[in-house]
Amino acid sequence: MKIRLNEPSISRLEFKYVNDVLKKGWLSSGGEHTKKFEKKLCKFLKIKNGFAVQSGTAALHTALKGLGVKQNDAVVVPNYTCLSNLSSVVQCGAKPIIVEVENETLGLDFMQLKKAIRIYKPKVVQLVHVYGFVARDTVKIKKLCNKKKIKLLEDNSEGLGAVLNGKKTGTFGDITINSVRSEKMIGVGEGGFVATNDKKLYDKCNNYASRNTKFRTSKDPYWKKYYADGEGCNYKLPHLLGAFGRGQIERFKKILENKRNVGKNYRKLFKSKKYTLLGKIIKGSKPVYWLNGIYLHKSNFQTTIKIGNELIKKGIEVRSGFWPLNKQSGFKFKYVGSTKVSQDIFNKAIILPSTYNLSLKKIEFIKITLNKILKKYKI
Repeated sequence: MKIRLNEPSISRLEFKYVNDVLKKGWLSSGGEHTKKFEKKLCKFLKIKNGFAVQSGTAALHTALKGLGVKQNDAVVVPNYTCLSNLSSVVQCGAKPIIVEVENETLGLDFMQLKKAIRIYKPKVVQLVHVYGFVARDTVKIKKLCNKKKIKLLEDNSEGLGAVLNGKKTGTFGDITINSVRSEKMIGVGEGGFVATNDKKLYDKCNNYASRNTKFRTSKDPYWKKYYADGEGCNYKLPHLLGAFGRGQIERFKKILENKRNVGKNYRKLFKSKKYTLLGKIIKGSKPVYWLNGIYLHKSNFQTTIKIGNELIKKGIEVRSGFWPLNKQSGFKFKYVGSTKVSQDIFNKAIILPSTYNLSLKKIEFIKITLNKILKKYKI
C-alpha cells in the first residue's frame, strides 16, 4: 500500500477545458478559460479584483511591489512558513523582519508583532494561515495594522475556503495571495493568484505582472503593445493552466468538503497522550485542514526523523514541518523574540497524508502503523 501525502483532484472537467485550449491553439497568458478561472475565484473569495500568475512566489512578489515595497523597507514575515514569504521580500530589496509564531495555530504571535512594529516600523505585515487553520490573532492583527497604517498582506495559500466569523480568509488583508500549486487546495501544477478590493492597487499589481506593458488590450494600437513604462515581470499564468484552474474552481465546493472530511476523521481517530494534532480550531473559525500533522510530545529532531523514515518505509508518505526562517542561512534578516516555538515544531512534527480522497480505512492504517513505530522508539 502506498499512501501519498497530498494528491491533486483531477476530473473530466479539467481535461475538457485543457483540450479546448489545445484545439484553439492559444497557449500563452490570457485566454477565455483563464479569465473565467479568475472571475470565479474572485467570486468565491468575495473580492472584486484578481488575476492569476505563475506561482505563489510570483504572487507574493507582485503583491509586495504593488504595495510599494522598495529598497530597505521593513516587511514582517512569520518565522514558521514557506521560504517564499522570505525570498519575495529579498527580491524587492527590502529588509525581512522575522517574527515568531504562537503555538496554537502557528500564526504570528501578536505580542511579538507589536514589538517588531515598535522597533522596525514595517511597511507591510504578512499574515499566513498555516496548514489551513485560521491564524489565532487575525482580527487583532488587522486592527493593529489599520491603527498603525501598515499594509496587511494575507497569504491564503494554505487556507483557501477557511472562514472566521462568517468571513472567508483572504478578505482580511489589504491584498491577498494564493498559491495554486498542484498540492494546494486548488492546484493547476504551478500557479498563484493575487486579489484585492482596491482597484488602484489591483491595476498596479496587474501591470507589474504583465511586464508593465499596459497597452496590450484589443483596443490599443499594435505598435504600443511592447512599450513598458516601468519595472515589471512576465508573471501571468499560461492559458493551459488557467483552463485547468477553471475546472478546479468549478468543482471546489466538493474538493473542500472532501478535505474537511479528511481533517475531521483525523481528529476522531488521532487521540493520544503521545502526540497532539497540529492546528487549533479557534472560536468562530472553520478550517480547511490543508495538511494534517502530529506534534510528538517526547520526541527530538533525530528521533522524529527516524519515525518519519519508518513511516515512509511502510508506504506512508510524510514531510517535515517548515524549516524556521531564522535558520535559513542564505538570507540576511532581523528577528524579534524567541524562535523557540518554530524550532520546537520543526523538531517534533510530522506531516501526514492529507489528500482529498483519503479514506477512513487508510487513516486507521496510518494510526496503527504510527503507534507501532512509536512503541518501538519508546515514545
